[in-house]
Amino acid sequence: MKEPLRIHFLVDSTGETGTYFRFHNLAVGLARLGQSVSVFACDHDTNSQTRTIERDGVLYRIVPSFRGQSFFTASNHPLNALARCLADYPPCDIAHLFQPHLSAALAWDWRRTLPARLYFYDWDDLWSDGGLLAKSVPGFRPWWFQTCTRWGERRFPARAHHVTTCSRFLADLAAKRGARAVTVLHNGFWPFDPASKHIARQQLGLQPDALYVGFMGRTWAEIAWCFEAVDQNLDRHPHLRFALCGPPPEVLQLASTGARERTDFLGSLAPERTRLFAAALDLGLLPLEDNLFNRSRFPIKFAEYMAAGAAVLCSEVGECAELAGDFPWVFQAGSTRVDWLAAFQQTVDWIAATSAPPVDRNRCAERFSWQALSSELLTCYRSALSPLPP
Repeated sequence: MKEPLRIHFLVDSTGETGTYFRFHNLAVGLARLGQSVSVFACDHDTNSQTRTIERDGVLYRIVPSFRGQSFFTASNHPLNALARCLADYPPCDIAHLFQPHLSAALAWDWRRTLPARLYFYDWDDLWSDGGLLAKSVPGFRPWWFQTCTRWGERRFPARAHHVTTCSRFLADLAAKRGARAVTVLHNGFWPFDPASKHIARQQLGLQPDALYVGFMGRTWAEIAWCFEAVDQNLDRHPHLRFALCGPPPEVLQLASTGARERTDFLGSLAPERTRLFAAALDLGLLPLEDNLFNRSRFPIKFAEYMAAGAAVLCSEVGECAELAGDFPWVFQAGSTRVDWLAAFQQTVDWIAATSAPPVDRNRCAERFSWQALSSELLTCYRSALSPLPP
């Protein structure tokens, strides 16, 4: 029997949003495979205490943030980075950095106080060089954040012994930036038995007999596409409704009066409630504008919709375009707003005339379960370590 690996995840924060769901679920999966996993994080709270807690079988070693977040941001705060550089890290086999932010990354990059046999870097979306931070914002704070993040994104692929990414786009970019080895590791879900559509709608207060399309998530740049699609189909489908959770209430201002009247806005839902949300849908929506940020990422809701048995309408952008053709219950919607609107009408017409296609959840789990992805990551670790002396 192989000895368990000692694995350190270095992460920016413990906030349960964004990349948290990637590193936390991979850590849980590795722990369930018998590995020793610790997550080193900052909680962005200037009044908290250094502490060790357990989440889902994984040890979290958390430090508070220094003051001055309004000037530097917590993620790229130089004092946070320095303090974490000087922390006492036990020796490990793998030190795996998630995200390019200075707070977690400086210790990983410096390495003198973080003894590891190998250093991995995980890249799950593009921030700089045309990515999420493409729009320039005046002021020192955004300039500092952009400068530090750009430095990390350009430097870390070559510094790592191995890079993991969520998309082929980032894998290719990592190789161009000097990565020695790259593995594409998608985002996933924990398999579960979803509630029936009737029960899910009942528990969420949705209408039992409507044709529901839905969007969940906090990355909602293209939410106006959904409102416009609903608006264009109000008369064609009197029972069409739009379920929405995740974005702030202000997004409703983007909807026409007619689309707003057909929208069931559920606010921010706890993770277990988002499973009910997806189970209540006839069609999950995933609109993506064709830009570098969307090409770089793999939205976690692509798999989460399917996990609950919902068919998906998604733009053919980035990793979604690579994967959509493998699943007959995923409808492809081109790469522009015009394409999206046309595909929405065609798909809703088809579902209204027949029904949503059944989703093979077992097939989805084989491809996207966190346990399968964690096993793939463990294989990657052991393969990278195998040429090294113990």
